[in-house]
Amino acid sequence: MTSPPGLLGRVRRGDLVAAVLLFAIGAVLIGLGSYERYVEGLPLAVRLVPLALTCLGVAVRRASPSWCLGLGTVAIGIEIGIGLTFATVCVFTDNLYSFARYGPRRSVRVLVPAVTTAVLLLGGLTYLEGAEAVGVLTTIAVGAVVLLSPIATGVIVRQAHDRAELERERAEQTARLADVRRREAVLRERTLMARELHDTVANYLSAIALQSTALQSRKDLDSDAVRTSIAAIRASSVDGLAELRRIIGILRTGEEGEELASFRIDQIPELAERMRAVGLQVDFRVEGPPRDLPGEVELTAYRVVQEALTNALKHGCDAEATVRFVPGALVVTVVNALGDKAEAVPGTGSGLVGMTERVRLLGGKVHAGPDGGKWAVRAEIPTGANDPHAAPHPPD
Repeated sequence: MTSPPGLLGRVRRGDLVAAVLLFAIGAVLIGLGSYERYVEGLPLAVRLVPLALTCLGVAVRRASPSWCLGLGTVAIGIEIGIGLTFATVCVFTDNLYSFARYGPRRSVRVLVPAVTTAVLLLGGLTYLEGAEAVGVLTTIAVGAVVLLSPIATGVIVRQAHDRAELERERAEQTARLADVRRREAVLRERTLMARELHDTVANYLSAIALQSTALQSRKDLDSDAVRTSIAAIRASSVDGLAELRRIIGILRTGEEGEELASFRIDQIPELAERMRAVGLQVDFRVEGPPRDLPGEVELTAYRVVQEALTNALKHGCDAEATVRFVPGALVVTVVNALGDKAEAVPGTGSGLVGMTERVRLLGGKVHAGPDGGKWAVRAEIPTGANDPHAAPHPPD
C-alpha cells in the first residue's frame, strides 16, 4: 500500500509555472519602482520577499489552500510595515480567490466575516488619521474590491462547479439506472421467450421422445401399430414445428400487442386428447359455472395443465386434470399415478419453475409434490378485481 504524496508531490505543474511567471513580472515592476516607500533605504531584495511568499502560495494553491492563504497573509503583513507593492497585492488577491475556491468550506465561511471586519477596521483607521468621509468610504471601497471581491468570486465559481458536478453525477446515475432497466427488460424478455418456448415445444418433444423409445424397446409390434406410432410422432413433430415457427415469426416482426401464446381453457380438451394419442390416460373435467376470465388467467391455467400432463407423460401415468371455478380464483389440479418407466425422459426442472413463475406473477400460489402415492399439482390463480364473481372483501 503506497503512502499519499507529500505537499511538493501534490503541486501541479500549471500552478508552478504560473507562480514563476507572476514572480518574474512582479520583480520587474518592483525594479521599476512600483511600490510605496514607508521605509527609506530598504534593500530591493527585501521587497521581493513578500512577492516571493505570495507567488509560493500560488504554486501550492490547489495542493494546500490553507498554506496558500497563510503565505499570502504573512506577505501582506510584511508589506504593511515596509510599504505596499502593486504586484504583491495583485498576487495576494489570487491567494484569497484560491482559498475560497479550493479551501475547506467551514474555513471559507469564517474567512468572509473576518475579511469584512478587516476592511471596516481599515476604514476606521483611516478616519482616526483625520481623513474625511469621502476618503474613508474610498478606503473601504478599495479594500472591498481588493479583499472581498476575490473571495466572492471564488465562492461563486465553487458553487457553480458544485452544481455542475452534481448535475454530472445525476446524469451518470440516470444513465446507470437506464442501463439497469434496459438489462432488466432484456432479462425479462429472455425469460419470457425461454418460458414460452419450453412450454410450447417441450410437450411435443416429450411425446416424440416417448413414442420413439417405445418403438425402440418393443420388438413385438405389428405393422399397423408401428404405422400408428409413426403417424403420432409425425403429428407431434408437425404441430411442434408449427408452434415454433409462429413464435419465431412473432419475435422477428417485433409487433407490439401480439402475444406469444393465447391458449384458453376451452383448448385443454384438445391437449388432453393429444396426450391420449401418445399413450397417457387423461381424465379432464371442469367444475363450477364457467365464466369469462382475463386472457393471462386462462393462458396460465392452460400452461399449468400442459406442464403437469407433460411431466405425467414422462414419469407417471393415468392423470386426472380438474379446472374449478371458484369466487375470485381459478383452481387447477392435476393428479397422476407414479409410473415405473425404465426409459424415462430426462428433465431439467425448468418446467415447474416456469409454471410457478406464471402463477405467482398473477398473485397465485402453486404446490407440487407427492400425495398419497401419487403426484399432485395444485395451482390457485386469482381472477382479478374485475371478475364479477370475485369474493367480496372482508369489512375493515
